[in-house]
Amino acid sequence: MGRVTTSATPFQLMPELPTWEFEALKESIRQHGVIVPIIRDENGTIIDGHHRDRACRELRIKNVPTITLAGLTEDQKRDHALVLNLVRRKITRKQMRAIIATELRRTPDISNQWLAEIVGSTDKTVDSVRRELIAGSEIPILDSYRAKDGKRYPATRLYTERAKQADRARTALATLGNHAPRKAVTLKQLEREAKKKQRLDQARGRYKQPDDHAPIRLYHSDFRDLERVARIKPGNVDLVLTDVPYNRGFTKQFDDLGAFVARVLKDGGVFAVYVGVIQVADAIKAFTRHLEYRATAFSSWHGDGPVIQPLQCVTQTTPVLVFSKGKWSRTTRWYNSFHNSLSEQDLHEWQKPLADVEHWLLSFSDPSDLICDPCAASGSTAVCCMNHGRKFVGGDCDRDAVRLAQKRLRAEPQTTHPTTLSLGRKGQARSSAK
Repeated sequence: MGRVTTSATPFQLMPELPTWEFEALKESIRQHGVIVPIIRDENGTIIDGHHRDRACRELRIKNVPTITLAGLTEDQKRDHALVLNLVRRKITRKQMRAIIATELRRTPDISNQWLAEIVGSTDKTVDSVRRELIAGSEIPILDSYRAKDGKRYPATRLYTERAKQADRARTALATLGNHAPRKAVTLKQLEREAKKKQRLDQARGRYKQPDDHAPIRLYHSDFRDLERVARIKPGNVDLVLTDVPYNRGFTKQFDDLGAFVARVLKDGGVFAVYVGVIQVADAIKAFTRHLEYRATAFSSWHGDGPVIQPLQCVTQTTPVLVFSKGKWSRTTRWYNSFHNSLSEQDLHEWQKPLADVEHWLLSFSDPSDLICDPCAASGSTAVCCMNHGRKFVGGDCDRDAVRLAQKRLRAEPQTTHPTTLSLGRKGQARSSAK
C-alpha cells in the first residue's frame, strides 16, 4: 500500500516514537533484553521491530531474538507490519486516517472492507478517507475494487536467538527459494530441507541400468524385487551390509528383509545392519526368525545426535546388529565398536562415513567376496567395495538417491586401499589378514 519511507526501511509505516518513549524502550532492553522478537524477511529486511533494532544497535547488542518470515509478497509484508504495530501502539484518530490515506494512495483498488480489516478500523472510516482523496484528485474513482479472496498463504516461520543463526536461516532460505516449507520450522529442519534440495539438484540426470556382469552394480529397486531385477542367485552372497531407514514404517518390513537376506546369503554368510536405537528389539525379533543372532556392535561419534522422546536421551551411537546364516564360520578377529571423527552427509541425510562402512566391510568379508546392500542410498557400501576389491550388488527404492550414488561411483577414483581394520582412533589400526 504508498511509499513514504526510504528503501532501507520499506516497512517502517508508523510514526517515529517520541524521544522519551524510545529512551524508555532502550532502557527496558538494557535491563531485560529483547522480549518481542524482531521480524525479518528472508533477505534480512525488517518487517517489524525497527525501534528495537535501533535500540540494540545503540546498545551494541549483537544477538537479538529474530523471527524470519519467508515467502510473503511485498503487500503481505506491509499488511503484517501494519497489523503488528496497530495492535501494540496507541494510534490517534488523525494518525489512523493518515495510515489509511497512505495505503489508499498505494493501492486505490483495495476494497474498504479489506483495508479496514488490515488496519483495524471500520469500512466507514476508510470510505471517508477515500472520498477526501478522490475529492483532492489524489486517487481515481474506480468501478470495482479488489476484495479479499478468502485464501490464506502461510509463510515460512523461523525463530532464532543469535545473529549467526539468522544468517544461516537466510542462507538456507536462499537455497530453497520457492521450495521453502510454508509453516513454522526450526533452523535444523530448514537446513535439512536445503541440503535435500542441493542433493536433488546434484542428482539430475538419467538412471543407468547396470551391466549384469559388472563388478559393481547398483539398481533402482525395492529390496523385495532386487533378486529378480539384479538376478541374484540364492546362496550366492558372502555379506549383506546395509543401513535401514530408522522409522516405524520400515520396521514393519524387517521380516521381509530377514527372509531376503536368508535367501541370498551363503551358508555361514554374515548380515550386518545399522538400525535405529528404538528399532533394536523389533529387529532382533524379526531377523532371528531367519538367521542366527550373534552380537550387537556400535558406531559412535562425538556431539549431539537424535533425541529419543519422551526419555530426552541424546544418542551418540548407532547399533550395528550382526547375524549369520547358520554356523559362524569366520576366523578373523574383529572389533565391536567404531568411533567416527568426521561426518559425511553431503549426499544423503542418512549417509555413513566411508571409514565407518569400511570397518564392518573388512570385519566380515574377504577380497573378491560378493557384498549386497539392499538399502544402498548414497552408495557408500558400493564405494568401499570398489576400493577394497569386493564385488557389489545393491539397490534402493529412491531413484534420486540411486542416480546420485551412480554419479558418485563414476567420479570415485578406483584405487585399492590397504586392508586394515580400525577403531576410528589414531594408532589403533589392525590387520584383517586371517
